[in-house]
Amino acid sequence: MVHQEQKYKKQHEYPSFFVLLLERAKMGMLRLRGGCTRVNANSSTQDNILEVDPYDFVYDGIPRQHRVLKEQNACVHCGAKRLKFEFATFCCMSGKTKLAYLPIPEELHHLFTSQSELGEMFRHNIRAYNTNFSFTSMGVNLDSTTSNMTSGVYTFRAHGGIYHKIDQLVPRDGQPRYLQLYFYDSESEFSHRLQWPNLDRNIVEILTHVLATNPYVRTFRSLAELGPLDNYRVTLNASVELDQRVYNRPTTSEVAGIWVEGNDNISAYKRSIVVYGRSDYSQYIKSYFSCYDPLSYPLFFPNGEPGWHSNIQRHGACINQIVNDEENIEEDLEETNVRRGRNVSMREYYCYKFQIRSNDNVILLGGRLLQQFVVDVYIKIETSRLEFCEKNQAKIRADLYQGVVDCVNAGEVQPSRVGQRVVLPASFIGGPRDMRQRFMDAMTLVQDDGKPDIFLTMTCNPKWPEILRELLSGQTAQDRPDLVTRVFRAKLEDIKKQLFQKHILGVVGAYVYVIEFQKRGLPHAHFLLIMKPGHKMTNPDHYDKIVCAEIPDLTKYPQMHQLVVQHMMHGPCGHLRPSSPCMQGEPKKCRFRYPRQFNDQTTHAEDSYPLYRRRNNGINVNVRGHTLDNRWVVPYNPKLLMMFNCHINVEACSSITSVKYVFKYVYKGHDKQVVHVDPGEKELVINEIKKFQDARYVSPPEAIWRIFSFALSQIHPYVMALQLHLPNKQMVRFRDDDIMTDIVDRERDKRTMLTAFFERNKDFYYESVMEMKKRWTKSLFAYLMT
Repeated sequence: MVHQEQKYKKQHEYPSFFVLLLERAKMGMLRLRGGCTRVNANSSTQDNILEVDPYDFVYDGIPRQHRVLKEQNACVHCGAKRLKFEFATFCCMSGKTKLAYLPIPEELHHLFTSQSELGEMFRHNIRAYNTNFSFTSMGVNLDSTTSNMTSGVYTFRAHGGIYHKIDQLVPRDGQPRYLQLYFYDSESEFSHRLQWPNLDRNIVEILTHVLATNPYVRTFRSLAELGPLDNYRVTLNASVELDQRVYNRPTTSEVAGIWVEGNDNISAYKRSIVVYGRSDYSQYIKSYFSCYDPLSYPLFFPNGEPGWHSNIQRHGACINQIVNDEENIEEDLEETNVRRGRNVSMREYYCYKFQIRSNDNVILLGGRLLQQFVVDVYIKIETSRLEFCEKNQAKIRADLYQGVVDCVNAGEVQPSRVGQRVVLPASFIGGPRDMRQRFMDAMTLVQDDGKPDIFLTMTCNPKWPEILRELLSGQTAQDRPDLVTRVFRAKLEDIKKQLFQKHILGVVGAYVYVIEFQKRGLPHAHFLLIMKPGHKMTNPDHYDKIVCAEIPDLTKYPQMHQLVVQHMMHGPCGHLRPSSPCMQGEPKKCRFRYPRQFNDQTTHAEDSYPLYRRRNNGINVNVRGHTLDNRWVVPYNPKLLMMFNCHINVEACSSITSVKYVFKYVYKGHDKQVVHVDPGEKELVINEIKKFQDARYVSPPEAIWRIFSFALSQIHPYVMALQLHLPNKQMVRFRDDDIMTDIVDRERDKRTMLTAFFERNKDFYYESVMEMKKRWTKSLFAYLMT
């Protein structure tokens, strides 16, 4: 450790040539002008002049090339491509998850991969084609600023939940849509489908032919021969539980049945969706139904193969061991399956589906439809977890011990009327209680180790070579949120290694970071670094060794100059571009306070924030058609910028308010309050789960990040929270059927973490006093004997 600290200090000392220049300046051999030093090779000759910048030491030790992730061997169990720093169970749980590869028709594969005009047209409007041939309607509230088809990078950014519904057989308004389109002959079907905008007849004909063998299509097409459908109903099998570890294509009878109203001789499925000829309500497709995927995404599941269900066995388990309790399926879901350990969870299933393998994974070819599917899958996983939390509210409640005693004294004996209801617990990652807890943990580090020294933000670069080389022909980075997310996570682990093991900015004593996702979806990480004593940044001279806010000289540092222009120039905004997203308020101003002012040297402002050196040295660059100078440079560290070739903002912290910034913007959404009124209750009960669902946005990179189970935040050293409470104010847990007096008697003498901590310290204090008394007695006896 001592050697590393000495090495660090040596790297940050002024270079020897700078010391030589200072000596020559004292001797009158040099003269200073405009922040630069001119070296006279001959005191009598003014022709050969070499300009030297006294602050060039910030560029010392810069690597010559960017860091590139090393290739890794494919998974030995499933053949999936692996990236550096990915854990062993990432793709297939070390062989425990095994799903058969189901090939798709050649014509459909050609549309996904062809670079012809027809293929490009299909992929550009793939969401419209999938919706046109889907059996269900999708309800979703999209962010119109990111999902419009006219400007910017397309991003399927959902607000709230996603719902899939299946309608009645007979059109309500005479205009057929979704599954109702399959009841017509070919010409009528084409006529109805082509009424949608931006659809090509040739592509519609190809998709119609491809889906002709789909068991759901065959079922609904057979209705065309039955005449009026008012008295018919279709029963869809919601639990097509074929063994997905081997190739097994479902048949028509396995997925659906057609019945006449009043016919009681029906062989019902274990779980089913009944589609009536006429009905006042549409049927919702539950997230745990195996028909959820083939009904909603026929282009990804053209053979009608089932999606995830709760009884997919891990590799090595016998299919006869399936435990299927249809009465409790709604309570089964994700958590129960994980506890059993025999079944593949919903997250594990889709994590396997989104892997890169040698065979063409048609899902990864979907472009904009892949974005929709990824967000849909994550919301489905999140909804199942939230439903688990909500369904267990009525079984286990919590209240203060003194509150229970007060209820007993007041004559209340029904636990169902006591406690906090519809609570989103802190164990739900990403929820408001979880983020509040993490914020308090970060403040604990500040209290123990001091204020942060460095605030660092790293943003994903969609043009990293690791991303570009994996893109297929015609694909862009926004078409592959899975690839962007995995590469960024690998780069994140790499920069952690450089910061915390190689000590590139100094020895870090404590740190915290969180992952955030931009409006257009690109992930970025916020770091707060607390340096060890001897490496803290305490004055402007220390800032200049780490942080730079100037454009490098093009002739001296051409590669660094290009990187700063590409990644570290803000805007432009202000009068140069009033429509910039950073322009807010009335009158509109840049919320990041650009352009900054010129400064000949780094100083502290009145609000204790540093004002970095931004000299008016005449260096200008052209960015987006405007001429910018040092006032527009986002502060950076040259070494990190060269290493990782992306936007890396490095700032010197001057106050602990930066801790709040990290967690304030992690989960953005509308600032609103959702209040749910329980029927029959006079009190208003706040539904925290509903409030969370209604307020949050989900973009494709965030969705795939959560599906891959990557960490949203990390703190070091780890903080364990000690539950503080006043006497008889501790939290207790009880069930609806508990008796209140029994709860009081049971909890009266029960120790909490805090009371146990006090008892341990009391015992330790007594032991320490007795030990000191014993030592004092021995010392006194020895003194008296002398």
